[in-house]
Amino acid sequence: MMGTSQWQPFTIADEDIIWASQMIGLGPDGFAKVGNDESRLAAIRNLDSADFEACPGSGKTTLLVAKLAILANRWRWRRQGICVLSHTNAARNEIGTKLSSSPIGGALLRYPHFVGTIHAFVNEFLSVPWLRSKGNLIKAIDTQIALKHRMGLLGRNWKAAMEARHLTEFALMYGRADYTADNKGNLGAATPLARAMVAATKSSSEAGYFCYDEMFVWANELLDTRPEVAAALRERFPLVFIDEAQDNSELQSALLHRLFLEGDNPSRRQRFGDSNQAIYSSVDDKAGAHTDPFPSQIRFDLPRSYRFNQTIANQVKGLGVIPQQLIGAGPGASVVKTEPKATTVILFDDESMSNVLPRYGAHLVEQFTENELRAGVFVAVAGVVKEPEQPDPVPRFIGNYAPTFDPACGRRDSLQTTFAQYLARARFEMNKLRDVSSLVNATASAVLRLADIAGADLSLYSRKSPHRRVKELLDGKAADYNALIELVLVHKGDLSKAEWEESGKALAVSVAKAIAGNAPPTTNAFLAWPEHGSGSEVEEESVATRTDNLFSYPPDGPKVHVRLGSIHSVKGETHTATLVLESYFHDHHLSELKAWLLGARSGGFKKGNKMEGPRLLGRLRLHYVAMTRPSHLLCIAMRKDAFTEAETTILRDRGWLIIDCCSAPEAIAKPT
Repeated sequence: MMGTSQWQPFTIADEDIIWASQMIGLGPDGFAKVGNDESRLAAIRNLDSADFEACPGSGKTTLLVAKLAILANRWRWRRQGICVLSHTNAARNEIGTKLSSSPIGGALLRYPHFVGTIHAFVNEFLSVPWLRSKGNLIKAIDTQIALKHRMGLLGRNWKAAMEARHLTEFALMYGRADYTADNKGNLGAATPLARAMVAATKSSSEAGYFCYDEMFVWANELLDTRPEVAAALRERFPLVFIDEAQDNSELQSALLHRLFLEGDNPSRRQRFGDSNQAIYSSVDDKAGAHTDPFPSQIRFDLPRSYRFNQTIANQVKGLGVIPQQLIGAGPGASVVKTEPKATTVILFDDESMSNVLPRYGAHLVEQFTENELRAGVFVAVAGVVKEPEQPDPVPRFIGNYAPTFDPACGRRDSLQTTFAQYLARARFEMNKLRDVSSLVNATASAVLRLADIAGADLSLYSRKSPHRRVKELLDGKAADYNALIELVLVHKGDLSKAEWEESGKALAVSVAKAIAGNAPPTTNAFLAWPEHGSGSEVEEESVATRTDNLFSYPPDGPKVHVRLGSIHSVKGETHTATLVLESYFHDHHLSELKAWLLGARSGGFKKGNKMEGPRLLGRLRLHYVAMTRPSHLLCIAMRKDAFTEAETTILRDRGWLIIDCCSAPEAIAKPT
């Protein structure tokens, strides 16, 4: 019976592709050949192991979802499934949302299939079952929580000794099953300090606190001990898809290769990504994966961008470390129907730096209608968002343009320290996704944190959503929790201090008490509320912004809201307009890339086919990601003294509109 037999590859027919294209709203020709380019059509038909190098805006996720829908529609194997892995939760959520829009695609979100992040897969199928089989608790899988717990186990003398050796809490992470790692500088393994650090790490892990990447240690130990597990998972998942593969670390790539490809009877594995957008390498893994790197020799290109036009494509393609053909076929279907605008450079000096965002806001108001400003997505990003120790030379980080910017609001890995910060982060996500579920789950997460403060013995690791978990813990007694959720939603998470003190705080304490059995102290710093409210506007140095990192222009009666964030935070997004702000790490990022902006250089190679150093390659990749986000308007902001008059002329000749913040507002030099 087919329902119990082994999966066999089949041919994806033209009618399958037409059906999938119509189902996801692209019409019958969504993946049809364009001129001589049939790259998307070939990619959707291919079921062999292969890598797909997809340019920004190529619609690779849409293509992947269409292919998955075809497979789901024809899937008849009850005990075998498709495994879809992503690098980030955002990418996983995008795939999940698109699949769940139809009953057929939604079937892939249930057994026997898996759709999730690489870390979630490793935890669910390998490390967590293995640790629990050994009697180990699982309290939290979170790097910041785990390291805070480990530091708490060390005495003051050991902390002082670490500081004297310039060792941070990250030296308490481990990469081997004996709780050691090569992350303590020249500190000898047999020294008292090293032994104390390893002891704290071991005690913390045995108590159930783990860093994210440490779960790969236990996954590999399981495969060392029980190699048949890999064969069982290949049997379960004969087809594996990996999205954003360029960002896989060596740790991830090596484990996935071992699990699905190494040795006999490999799964069929397809990877999608763009090597020019590899920006998620870790501190200890700057070179990325060297085991099974992306792309492999079996590579197919998707060079056509449906996000932006050829003008933007021509301005940015030289920033690709490996220059690729970049065909600008956009903007595609969008709520903003206007024509693309001229790429723009905003120039400033020390005195006019605070005018950059207002001038950007004014330019948006000039270029787009009121309806387009309401419907569009407008963003400003920088490579550095955390305030540096040294203030000069400016600009160093996004706070030089928006003094009230809160980096904890936008970072996915930030540990929120107050209830208000949970809501601020959720508003940031809501502005990106336009989905109130982020507010509901943020409120639930804050309640769980408050219950933990009150003494509840809760594991912070769970596959359930925070909202569902709170509801189950309250066991039908959720009146106060429902009232708290209603209060948050009515105000869209934007509670004033008075509203919080009057009702929100008491409701939160009541719910935490119901979960923990004890009330948390109302004076706890976690319950403190900002004087201006969780999202009220603050004016400082003529820059109006919010604690949810929105810049509104004009301050009185705003016509446009600009979301502020890091370049990393907007990876994978499409914006109507993007402003890329100058920032500093060892040097000013955009100034270092001036030769590329002027068209004098292209790619990451020096003369003689030698690659540039890792720092410059990192700048190129980071700003290639940033500058390929917009569909209609690309802006960059740089110091005026970075250019000579002759170079400014070259910019205009290359099609850049120049706005000079150092001069009167009407000082705009149009491209020649």
